Amino acid sequence: MSLLDDIPLLKRIVEAATTLLIVIVLSVLVGLILAFPVMWLWNFVFAPINPAMKISVFQAWALNVLAGILFGQRNGKK
Repeated sequence: MSLLDDIPLLKRIVEAATTLLIVIVLSVLVGLILAFPVMWLWNFVFAPINPAMKISVFQAWALNVLAGILFGQRNGKK
């Protein structure tokens, strides 16, 4: 690690990349955790109607992302 101490710019880049990686991993984990209630609710509501309509965790995650895009908070300042 003495190379990082010798080159401060490289040290900053490595620290920024590490921070970015941690943020991405935590975002994915939180997104997957929040997808479980969506999956359970969807399967509770729609599975009795049509058993083929059950969704997986990843489909619930995608549904969360889609709902966030469609119904996300907009700041329409004029």
